[in-house]
Amino acid sequence: MMTMKLGIRGKIYCGMISIVLLTGLMIAVPVRIMVERALSQESLNKGMSMALTLAARSQDIILGMDFLYLKEMMDKAIQSSNDVSYSFILNQQGQVLSHTFHNGFPVELRTVNPIPAGQPSSIRFLDTGKELIYDIAVPVLIGDMRLGTVHLGLSKTRISRTINSLLWTMAVLIGCAVLIASLIGAGFADQIIRRVQKLHRASEQVLKGNLDVITAPCPRTACWKLMGCRSEKCPAYGEDRQRCWNVEGTLCPSCRAGEYAEKSDACRNCRFYRDASGDEIQALAESFDAMTRSLKHTIFQLEASKKTIEVSEKKYRRIFESSMDMVFVTDSQGRFLDINQTGKTMLQGGSLTRTANGFSLSDVFSSPFEYADIQQDLIQQGFVKDREFTLKTLAGSELQALLSSSCQIDPAGEVLGCEGIIKDITQRRNMEQQLLQADKLASLGQLSAGVAHEINNPLGLILGYTQLMLREEPESSQKYEDLKTIEKHTRNCKTIVEALLNFARKTETKKVLVDVNCAIEQVITVIRHQFELSGIVVNTRYDPDLPQVLGDTEKLKQVVMNLVMNARQSISKAGKIIVSTRYDSISHKITIAVEDTGSGIPPHVLTRIFDPFFTTKPTGQGTGLGLSVSYGIVKEHGGEIMVDSEPEKGSLFSVTLPAVIQAP
Repeated sequence: MMTMKLGIRGKIYCGMISIVLLTGLMIAVPVRIMVERALSQESLNKGMSMALTLAARSQDIILGMDFLYLKEMMDKAIQSSNDVSYSFILNQQGQVLSHTFHNGFPVELRTVNPIPAGQPSSIRFLDTGKELIYDIAVPVLIGDMRLGTVHLGLSKTRISRTINSLLWTMAVLIGCAVLIASLIGAGFADQIIRRVQKLHRASEQVLKGNLDVITAPCPRTACWKLMGCRSEKCPAYGEDRQRCWNVEGTLCPSCRAGEYAEKSDACRNCRFYRDASGDEIQALAESFDAMTRSLKHTIFQLEASKKTIEVSEKKYRRIFESSMDMVFVTDSQGRFLDINQTGKTMLQGGSLTRTANGFSLSDVFSSPFEYADIQQDLIQQGFVKDREFTLKTLAGSELQALLSSSCQIDPAGEVLGCEGIIKDITQRRNMEQQLLQADKLASLGQLSAGVAHEINNPLGLILGYTQLMLREEPESSQKYEDLKTIEKHTRNCKTIVEALLNFARKTETKKVLVDVNCAIEQVITVIRHQFELSGIVVNTRYDPDLPQVLGDTEKLKQVVMNLVMNARQSISKAGKIIVSTRYDSISHKITIAVEDTGSGIPPHVLTRIFDPFFTTKPTGQGTGLGLSVSYGIVKEHGGEIMVDSEPEKGSLFSVTLPAVIQAP
């Protein structure tokens, strides 16, 4: 069932009409009662007077038995008043002596209103079915003797007509009052509705984003004009639309700081307030305008703050995302809330979401004891700085890392979360090992150079005298065999000494412009067929734009040959060797990479592979100087040699050399 809701206009109409109607009803009911009582009493008094008069005049007539005259007197009495409906006189025995009825006397009237004993009269209200009548009974007395009873019937019709006429008059007056109230209410309603609709339209404009709407009427005179104020620093100065009590921070001496309601209370005695203030709707409009102005100012501040936050967010997000170290944020339980892309790459977790719920900081520690120690320091100190630990990636590999982190702690001492940086120092540690290795090899090189020079001369004498003695001995003699053995081992010693001299960079180097791709291809051409017979495939990937290097071609070939031969020896059966070159235009360096699918190098051996005379090969299959000599040659050419190996998966040796940049 639909219900109709009244608007303000309808409510004002209904209210005013209801007030008028209720007021008219409240007046009409008691007036009717009072008028009815007054008219009834007046009619009864008049009827009683007429009855008493008839009783007094009929005494002699009854005694004289002049019933004709009695009838004439009674007719004149009825004709003298419109209120008298009938009259009749009963004798002492209750017989009708005379009456004024034209259609016969109704016998039931004789007994309906007897006069009680001891009473001077009797009045009874009768309903004849046609009209309402007051029956007044008065005795006819001579002294104490009762001759009969006079009955006079007063009709209530005139009273009812008078009351009805009064009620109709009052109804007309109430109707006129309702009409006047409606007209007045319409004026009030139109004024109120017009102002409310203006507020409504203004609110719709505010919802659409227009905060420049003004709903309150403009003051006739601005406060600064009316008061003769020249305080230009006052926010209300020069303001013609807003009222000063709705402007914050005014400088009027009578104003006080506080909310708008407090300010307006303090302004009530001000001349401008009395001149510019209005009714409640105007106060509402003024508050609405003050609200929109405050809202506009707040939005302006929010937009400025938003822009500042966006700039800050972009700046720090750019720092966060572009950092080459892992940057992270965790909650109070250590669960990651945010990780930058470098961190995901470091953890080898490309599928990590920005909020990796369930994945916590403790999961990246290889040792739970390290995490417990760092967590304890975080809670006690609120931060840790450059704490080294072993990081475990999602793929299961381990890295050496540095952790710097700080905690957010609330006033109660509870940890809200942490943010920090994890730096991968694995390469640094490897470089430190390589530097230690380089220092050690440099010392060994100096030692080897001295030892080689001291041994080389005696070996030359031994070899020379042995060869002289061999000329004088027959080949079938035992002495000849012994001398050949001495010659063989002397030559082996001389070969080792020459390798030591090469390692110590004491041999002469002839540097020319070298085409590295061509030099490598010459080495591969020599060994490719032999390797393929053993089931080893040699692939080459040359950078066609590789620039030349300044170096000794034969020594560089020796480095490539040593690396390829070591790769061959690490492959037990069938396998693959990939020799590639590439050029880095930023660092202007070329890289020679030799990668194999062999058995790899155990981690504990990696730090010793460049040591002289260190080898993992069986006795008689190597001197342990191949990588040492290669290291010395690469260093002599101003380059670096690095290795990356994983057991059972293979090794990758990388030789980096400075390129020769020719002018265009």
